Amino acid sequence: MISKYSIAVLPFVNMSSDKENEYFSDGITEEIISALSKIDGLHVTARTSSFAFKGQRLDVREIGRLINVAMILEGSIRKAGTLVRITAQLTETDNGFHLWSDSWDRELKDIFILQDEIAGLIATKINSRIDRHPVTSNIVLEDTNALDAYLRANYLLNTWDFSKGKEMLGLFQKAVDLDGNLIKAYVGMSYAYTWLGSTGHVPPVEAQQKVEECIQKVLEIDPEFPDVYTLVASKYFWMEWNIALALENIDKALERKPSYPEALMYKGLFLSASGRVEEGLDHFFQADRLDPYANQINSGIGMIYSDTNENEKALEFLEKNIRIAPYWDAQYLFKVEVLCKLKRFDEAWNQIEIQALKPNNPLSIPDLKAYYYASKGETRLALEQVEKMKEEYEKKVRHGSPDSTFLSQIYLLLGENEKALDYLEKGVQERASPILFNRINALWDGLRNNPRYIKAMESVKYPPEEKVKTIAGVKYAKSTLQQNEAARYLKQLEQLMNTAKPWLNPTLNLGDLAELIDITPHMLSRVLNEFGQTNFYDYVNGYRLNYFKQICHKPAYKRFTILSMAYECGFNSKTTFNSFFKKTMGLTPNEYYRQG
Repeated sequence: MISKYSIAVLPFVNMSSDKENEYFSDGITEEIISALSKIDGLHVTARTSSFAFKGQRLDVREIGRLINVAMILEGSIRKAGTLVRITAQLTETDNGFHLWSDSWDRELKDIFILQDEIAGLIATKINSRIDRHPVTSNIVLEDTNALDAYLRANYLLNTWDFSKGKEMLGLFQKAVDLDGNLIKAYVGMSYAYTWLGSTGHVPPVEAQQKVEECIQKVLEIDPEFPDVYTLVASKYFWMEWNIALALENIDKALERKPSYPEALMYKGLFLSASGRVEEGLDHFFQADRLDPYANQINSGIGMIYSDTNENEKALEFLEKNIRIAPYWDAQYLFKVEVLCKLKRFDEAWNQIEIQALKPNNPLSIPDLKAYYYASKGETRLALEQVEKMKEEYEKKVRHGSPDSTFLSQIYLLLGENEKALDYLEKGVQERASPILFNRINALWDGLRNNPRYIKAMESVKYPPEEKVKTIAGVKYAKSTLQQNEAARYLKQLEQLMNTAKPWLNPTLNLGDLAELIDITPHMLSRVLNEFGQTNFYDYVNGYRLNYFKQICHKPAYKRFTILSMAYECGFNSKTTFNSFFKKTMGLTPNEYYRQG
């Protein structure tokens, strides 16, 4: 389904006399995308997917079909000295009809005010009911040379070219030296240091210090700036293992910038890691809708399905990601694991051989082989590869995931639980990030009650259960929504759910459902939480559960497994189905089915 409130911004054409000003036109395009993303109720395709069509002469109708948007914004930029001219036009993708066009002549120092003005105008043209309130800016540049340095640095950052690392950091620093209040430059510098530090191109201690300095500076300038909360959330999750604070801060980012695929993806990771898999997958699906050409979203979905042992689905999303971004290395590790769990060992070995032939492959081939042999129960061959893994570790030639967590999984597969726990404890000392997902990783199911496992997992700070249950009510405590208005929406929603049955769609999310009754996602969430005394996930899954109870004993479904029927009812995860069923019914699906 294509949302009527969906839009993609194609890279604006550089019309300046200097063709090297492409960094400027690309940068301003990205800033307009960012401004539009702050509007609640508007689905804005992310930069990665919009820029996938740069330089291609495709009809807007074809682009709309490829990335599922109802409208395309395109235009041009001409820069001359301290002046800039921007032209833009908005086109419907179903028929190619031009809805609106305009042009602006402004001074460069007002460029950020202009981009927010353009975003507000577009929102009004799409639908007057869309909330424009978040789209405001009072950023006036102190020095236009700072803007130039920032846009050049950001242009280099988007190339993800390690050889440009020193140059981009220098340009970000130049931008903030020229204009100490240029908040976007601090955000860009933080992203650059995070990337270069995590890949070893900048000393990690130096990178962490710089990220902290940038975050503090952004919070001093504007504590409401949305991007900074994604950085803060990421720091809490990956570096401090505090999932509770990571979720609080990613929510702050999404409250300020709802159409923000990176934040949605991170929230999907955080929720899944805390055990709320249904909500986590929903946020991944929302991110994928906004950025279908992103190189991590579908691999993240595949990883979550792999952890919860839903391996057919895991393989589906991993292969989708490989088609989109074949250069993303980590997904091949996940693919080998999934193929082994499906006992498709010939395919797994073939994948290992392909990876072994790649020059400078960051994946460790002994890792892959050890997992392969351990999955087949070939202990001697698996332990031979384990020794090679340890040799690589000692020689410090390893790349990718920390060794200890992978070794713990190998020993789990081999049934050597005490050694698995040894390496789990070692991984905690090393702050090995895969441990953050142990709560949903089915490999650890047999050791959940082991005292050593419980002690090790105390290092991860999860949100308290009572906070999870009450946070929605707190969020909307000061709502001005009227009772009669909410009752009307609830009645309209109930009629829709009973007739159109949108809950049969396993990827249905809050935004999809809101659009079907023509309100914003934020308002629908308020209606359900304040007046329906429920949340989106429980509301939708309630309909799925009722349908399961209707069909599970019908003759037509006699040959279906319980899980197949759950998928038939719209559940997108075995974990979600089982946990929601037991929470609601007080017994497992198998127990219910046996009762007849």
